[in-house]
Amino acid sequence: MQSVESIIETTMSRLKTIVDVNTIVGEPIPAGNGVVVPVSKVAFGFFSGGGEYAPMGKVAKAAALSDQEGYPFLGTAVAGVSLTPKAFLVTTGEEVNVVPATYESTLDRAICQLPKLVEELKKATRSQEVQP
Repeated sequence: MQSVESIIETTMSRLKTIVDVNTIVGEPIPAGNGVVVPVSKVAFGFFSGGGEYAPMGKVAKAAALSDQEGYPFLGTAVAGVSLTPKAFLVTTGEEVNVVPATYESTLDRAICQLPKLVEELKKATRSQEVQP
């Protein structure tokens, strides 16, 4: 006879094979002179339940004919997994950048590009200072 514990144990062992650390931080991907590492958000839900129920109708007649003790067991388990790409870690030489997978708005994209813009402005002003 199965029990709720065995259903939960089986479902959790299956979930462990689906969601591991390589699901959240993916395998590094060589790209040119750098490496790209995907980073994802993983969410999962789990429901399990069961119990013994008194036989009714035709089932009651069949149960009455059997020599089985107790009531028949009825149980189920349901699980769902959601995997959402969030960002990519991009390394080139000694520089590491975080590139979002999606932007919520144009302002988010502008804010992410701001450090590059400041760096380019610094380079441009340095080159003008050097030339007399």
